[in-house]
Amino acid sequence: FFRVLSTMKLFAIVVFKWQDGAKPILLSSAWDLGSFNLFQRSTVKDFMTMMARTVAERAQAGTRQQVEQDEYVAYVHKKTDGLASLIIADKEYPERVAFTFASKVVMDYSEKQKGKWESKDVNTDNCIDVPQLTADLAKYQDPMEADKILKIQKDLDDTKTIMHQAIGDLLERGEKLDDLVAMSGDLGSASKAFYAGAKKNNSCCRMM
Repeated sequence: FFRVLSTMKLFAIVVFKWQDGAKPILLSSAWDLGSFNLFQRSTVKDFMTMMARTVAERAQAGTRQQVEQDEYVAYVHKKTDGLASLIIADKEYPERVAFTFASKVVMDYSEKQKGKWESKDVNTDNCIDVPQLTADLAKYQDPMEADKILKIQKDLDDTKTIMHQAIGDLLERGEKLDDLVAMSGDLGSASKAFYAGAKKNNSCCRMM
C-alpha cells in the first residue's frame, strides 16, 4: 500500500532509551521518506515509529536483531544498559551493512551523549537533538560507500545476532497486530483509519 519509488533505501535511524516494564522513549531520530508519496509520508512515519518502538521494547537485550514486516526491515542493536538503536530499511539494503551501522550508531550515541540520555529528566520523545544522525543517514544511503566506512569499525563479536524474525514473533500469546495498532500512541486517528480501511479492503498495509 505504501509504495517506495526506489530500492536499496534507508528510511530512518531511531535511538531509544528503554527499561523493563515501560514503553521506550524515543531520544533522537533522523528520517528520509522522500521515496514515498508526499501524502503518505506522515502515515508512513507513524507506522515506522510504532514498529521501531515495538521492536525496541520487545527485542532481547544484549542482542542485534532483524525484524521484518512486509517490505521493510528494522535492524536493532539493544544494549543491556538501556540504550537501543534501530535502522529501518527496505529488504534490498544489505543486512550486514545495516547491522554494523546500527551498532555504530548506538556506540557513538552512548559515547557522545553520555550523561544526557541516562538522566531521569529525559522522559519525553525527541528530547535530544543530534544533527549527526541526519548526516549519517544521508551518508550511508549508498551501501557500498557505507561498507567502506564501516569496515574500519570494530565489530562486536560478543553481541548475539538474532536473524530473520517477523514482527508477529514479538507479539505475546493471544496478542494481535490489531491490538498494537489500537493501543499505539504513535498512530494518529488518520493513520489508524488508514489501517482499518486497508484491512477492510483486504489490502496489505505494507507497513504493519
